[in-house]
Amino acid sequence: MPTCFYRVFQEISKCQRMKNFPAFVKSFLIVCCLGLLFSCQPEDEPVNKILSSDFIDGVLFLNHSDEGFAIQIPTSTSAKFFPSPSKNTFEIDESGEDFLELAPGLYWIDVVWENGIPVRETFPVYITKNKEEAIQTVSALKKMKTENAGYAIVLRHTNATVGEDIVTSPIPQWWKSCDSNVARQLNESGKNNAKKIGDAIRKLSIPVSSSISSEFCRAVQTFENMALGVNIVQDRRLNHENESKKLVMWEDAFQVIKDNPKNDGIVVLVGHYNMYAENPYRTSIRPFNQSDGFLMRRLPTGELDFIGSIPIYMWDIFL
Repeated sequence: MPTCFYRVFQEISKCQRMKNFPAFVKSFLIVCCLGLLFSCQPEDEPVNKILSSDFIDGVLFLNHSDEGFAIQIPTSTSAKFFPSPSKNTFEIDESGEDFLELAPGLYWIDVVWENGIPVRETFPVYITKNKEEAIQTVSALKKMKTENAGYAIVLRHTNATVGEDIVTSPIPQWWKSCDSNVARQLNESGKNNAKKIGDAIRKLSIPVSSSISSEFCRAVQTFENMALGVNIVQDRRLNHENESKKLVMWEDAFQVIKDNPKNDGIVVLVGHYNMYAENPYRTSIRPFNQSDGFLMRRLPTGELDFIGSIPIYMWDIFL
């Protein structure tokens, strides 16, 4: 007999042996005990779990292949799988076994447990070119509330398609202008993406010690829309090639991280596409669209360790 039922049985037996208590008191106590009985859950109640070794911290990680790839989701109890009705999703066989031809990205599917505890849950499926790096990046971000020493999030400014850079502009330091007739600015999607990143950082309770931006207005505006509550420092080494004429500047970006070691929070950098050119980790961070980023960590030796890429859609995991 499960422990919960055994204890309730003992309490009812005690009530029946209370010879000096009025009958109505004993009846009341017995009713209370019966209430406890019906609230008992058997100790061997099956627990609903996704058993896949790729299901980590509530996320199912899958390696992408251009030729397509298999998905298989073993479970501890009987369950059926369905496309999510409200999020980016895909068709899947109810069994959880299927062959997919999808682009890398974040998708969501629903699991319905046949024992009804709970009835339906939604979870993310992260399809990526490098599963191991994705796992360690998501894990690091989730732990960064307390384990944050040396980390740096490096971002390309968010979406900016309003106007263009007028490199022949007579305006001194034209690249700092927030006028779309002088330099390219964030569009609404860029502002929303920056807000999303900031919201995710706050949701994860990640402490930010330094915000370091390119001098271009679109990079500063990215920080402003992230609203991290930290003073924005501008560093010319992160500037776009239209101003610096430097096509390759990942080494400069890495040096900015080394020059700003923080043990009380993380460093966030916002720069441009030329952080990607000839970057030794460019295969991992490809395609490095506007709003994308990657995660680095400064080691005790002072050298930097690459953790993984942070495409814009990764932040949806945490929101």
